[in-house]
Amino acid sequence: MTLLMLEALDFTKIIISFLLIYIAQFYYKYFTRSNPLPGQIPLPLFGNVLSIILQANGDQAEWLNILNKKYGDVFETYSGNERQIVFAKAEYVEKLMSPSTNSNYIMKTDDYPALKELGMKGKGIFLNNDISTWRFNRKFFTQAILTPSFSNEVLHWTPILFNELNVYWKEIGKNAPIDFAVWIHRFTTEIIFQMTVGLKVNSMATYFNNVEPSKRIHIESSPAVENIANFADDIEKELDCIKFVLTFPALIRHTILKKKNQAVLNHRRKIIETMKKIIDYRRKEIEATPVEDKLRHDMLTSLITANTERDINKSKYMDEDHSKPLNNDEISQNLLEAISGGIDTTANLLCFVVYHLCHYPNVLARLQKELDSIFGLDQRMPTMEDLSKMYYTEAIFKECSRLVNTAKITLRASSSSDVIAGYEWPANTNFIAYLEGIHLNPVHWKDPYEFNPDRFIGTEPQKNTFLMFGGGVRLCPGRKLAIVEMKCLIALIYRNLDITLVDMNAPLKLKHTIVNACIELQIRVNQRSKS
Repeated sequence: MTLLMLEALDFTKIIISFLLIYIAQFYYKYFTRSNPLPGQIPLPLFGNVLSIILQANGDQAEWLNILNKKYGDVFETYSGNERQIVFAKAEYVEKLMSPSTNSNYIMKTDDYPALKELGMKGKGIFLNNDISTWRFNRKFFTQAILTPSFSNEVLHWTPILFNELNVYWKEIGKNAPIDFAVWIHRFTTEIIFQMTVGLKVNSMATYFNNVEPSKRIHIESSPAVENIANFADDIEKELDCIKFVLTFPALIRHTILKKKNQAVLNHRRKIIETMKKIIDYRRKEIEATPVEDKLRHDMLTSLITANTERDINKSKYMDEDHSKPLNNDEISQNLLEAISGGIDTTANLLCFVVYHLCHYPNVLARLQKELDSIFGLDQRMPTMEDLSKMYYTEAIFKECSRLVNTAKITLRASSSSDVIAGYEWPANTNFIAYLEGIHLNPVHWKDPYEFNPDRFIGTEPQKNTFLMFGGGVRLCPGRKLAIVEMKCLIALIYRNLDITLVDMNAPLKLKHTIVNACIELQIRVNQRSKS
């Protein structure tokens, strides 16, 4: 045996010894962990990823459903080597959902190294654990989108874009199958870009040209970015990218999944570069606008003018660290979160509403009766006063959200030790509030799998039993705006259209990324008589 072979053999032995020591340490920590809970035994580095793939076809939400049914309302999972404690009962998440700004549960997760790779670390609000920056961004979001002028913009653009959508559906033809899931995502893409960036992305028109090439329409190119419709499509993949880097540990992403990891990073880089082009374009527009002229009220304008003499929200922020204008990196992340979050949540919830109304004609009849009582035969556009009267409409989409919540989980990480569910947990423990488990828990809801909007008429759900927009200090800042858009859209759809499913026996086709996404919903659309 040559010296070279001996050296290679010795090196192999060292590697094997190292791996055995590492595995032994991992399982020693696992079997001596505090508060051992039921759950599936993890693998070093992989955690429970293989179980998710084998038992639930890679769908983490479905896997949690399997564990919830098997182990009950408290169990544990592993993401890589990180332990996560899962709660599926309202009383167990009370501290996690505390609205106090002094809460121990402001952080969503430990700081994943992947967030730095994606350029997200310390930016935006979604996974930002830099509490000072998070507070500033959160306050900014709230001020920017909860102003009356922003709500008025939603009421202005929703009917305009709905009419555009309806024109395409008329062109496709009566009784022709239409994939509502795709179209409504295109619609919400259009309205969210209009509200956040102030640009028309022609998402619906581009899709129409793809499905009806013989009726192709001319599309004006954007002055800010060429192929902006493609950019809008790229943003829809953003949540898939985030899910990928949070699911797989860095060692696996940089070795076994190296090609996929690089594709994700390239995709993210492409989005940021395009976003910065849009920001620069809008900056120049603002600089060219005379000081005495009003600037339009979209989120990008708010972000660019924050802490400047042109600040359209006249905001005053909390400390010197956040009294400077935002740079392009900060603006990009805030804007991306507003766009990607706004597109998916509204579109998917509309799919759930349409699906259930097709299966429950008695509920649909009550909805149309409510709309008729508010609007009569008047074809005027909805107002805020109209929306305030739409109690049954709101009950419908809340019940749809309870049954098929857009977000099935929400994450929290503790900043200090605490007692939850009868166990004392150390600081930096990762928790999952399993929203679907809470929403379908028979302890909280009578006949939990039954579709019954009356649950939300004349009564409020018990505390933390209904978490449509999450809860606590991390409550979704766009919730009020989402409700305005949902009510407005439901009113427009069901005052103007009769919708039926192509296949009444087909289940909802769902895919879980960061949100619970409807990937297909085949419908037929007929125009309702105006008389």
